[in-house]
Amino acid sequence: MDRDEILERMITRAAAARRFGDWADVLSNYAACLKKIESKVSLSEMEGLISAGADFYRTLARAEDYRRSSQRSARS
Repeated sequence: MDRDEILERMITRAAAARRFGDWADVLSNYAACLKKIESKVSLSEMEGLISAGADFYRTLARAEDYRRSSQRSARS
């Protein structure tokens, strides 16, 4: 599977079969997945996956902050 196929599968996969909670739950699930494969990847690969998770977290946190700010502005 190439990068584009992986990306397509992530975007199009339905979440109905999995518990989809708050973004913190999603990030926790990602960390659990990393823990399962930790012994199968190199240290540099693991660092790359952790960095991708950190980028994902920061993007979600910014989106959540923007959503909250927008809600406060709308109420004012």
